[in-house]
Amino acid sequence: MTVTRTASFALAAVLVAALCPSPVFGQAPADAYFEFLMARRLEGNGNDAAAFAALGRAAAADRTSSEIRAEIAAFQLRQDKLTEAAKAANEALAIDPSNIEAHRVLGLVSTANADDAFERRQGAQAMAMARDAITHLEKVAPSPSADITLHYALGRLYLRIGEGEKAVQAFTRVLTQNPNSVQGRMSLAQAYAATDNLKGAIGVLEEIVGDEPRIAATLAQYQEQAGLFRDAAESYTIALMVTPTSRELKFRRVATLINAKEFATAAALAEEARSAHPDDLRFPRMRARAFIEGGEPERAVAVLEGAARTFAKDLSTQFALADLYTTLKRPADAERTMRQVLVADPANVDVMNYLGYMLAEQGEHLDEAISLVRRALQADPENPSYLDSLGWAYFRKGKFEDAQKYLVPAAEKLPGNAVIQVHLGDTLARRNRWPEAIAAWRKALEGDGEIDRPAIERKIQDAQRRLNR
Repeated sequence: MTVTRTASFALAAVLVAALCPSPVFGQAPADAYFEFLMARRLEGNGNDAAAFAALGRAAAADRTSSEIRAEIAAFQLRQDKLTEAAKAANEALAIDPSNIEAHRVLGLVSTANADDAFERRQGAQAMAMARDAITHLEKVAPSPSADITLHYALGRLYLRIGEGEKAVQAFTRVLTQNPNSVQGRMSLAQAYAATDNLKGAIGVLEEIVGDEPRIAATLAQYQEQAGLFRDAAESYTIALMVTPTSRELKFRRVATLINAKEFATAAALAEEARSAHPDDLRFPRMRARAFIEGGEPERAVAVLEGAARTFAKDLSTQFALADLYTTLKRPADAERTMRQVLVADPANVDVMNYLGYMLAEQGEHLDEAISLVRRALQADPENPSYLDSLGWAYFRKGKFEDAQKYLVPAAEKLPGNAVIQVHLGDTLARRNRWPEAIAAWRKALEGDGEIDRPAIERKIQDAQRRLNR
């Protein structure tokens, strides 16, 4: 059986270890002990075939020795013969269930098997293998012979099964044995993050980022999660010193600067990145966002209009420009933009839905809006956004029964979407179904927040007064 790439670290120390601690043979026959020592010497000289033959003679000379069988298991493991290693280790445990070396071998073999199963997405089987590996390795962990490889393997397994606190303990032992282990620190940070201890994750990486700038990108991600946006931007800057052409790092740095409200710096760095990567339209969009949030919407319009002209087929840019026009109360420009896109790509259902919903919001060309969204639904009948758009177009046309027909399934599919819940509540209210309308509006208040909360609260109060009359 071949060890997978993910298991290679766990087995690396086994493959390069000098010699295992000498076993205690007690009253073992002299021939067995002689052959055992001979096997060690032969393997050390690179004569693996002769070493294995000597181990076989040792086992034959002393059929009651668990240590010899555990050594055979360890030898097979060093040869990357996992099936044979597991067989020998089980034979050792059948003689002595407490044999540490046998448990070590079985633990590492099960770790390799678990890694392979996880890679193959064999969920239940992988979890069972991981727990089996942990059972064996935990028997070895308290012993003086437990090395960094074993603790690292245990930590990885604990993360696999969701035991974050135990993973923290295992990786802490890794760093106790080797404080300079970059991989150990990365893994400990991951374990801290798994326990929602972002401060711990950040702290363990901050200790070495000056000497190991390769970890700066990972540190920045944890800082972002913790809301430390300025710190994250600084870490992304360090990471870019290592990989100065990384578009993703440049994008993340601009995003964190926007979140840190450093809008001018974000806009400048977005333009710098756009110049270096003119085909990556994320950067003009991010520059426009920096201008918008920095209170300069007209500069944002100029940026997006330029990008939209150059890349007329890029939908994300066209949508961003239309959204900006809508925000600036320029509905005619928003509609024009979407109609131009639809002319260029008449089969694009997302554009049909976008334009249809836009027209419904404006209360204009409602028959066209309904027709557009119906065409989109023909391509994707269960799409909740399309269902909401059609329902809202019918609402604006005054056909409340038809509106409810589409808004109910949309709200069921996206219960956390506040806007859809508002649409459904408004429709039910028009049909005098006040208790259901109140329920929908309350769901909207518990949703994603993209609503006028005071207005919804007033609707609920008015509906309750109607019910109490």
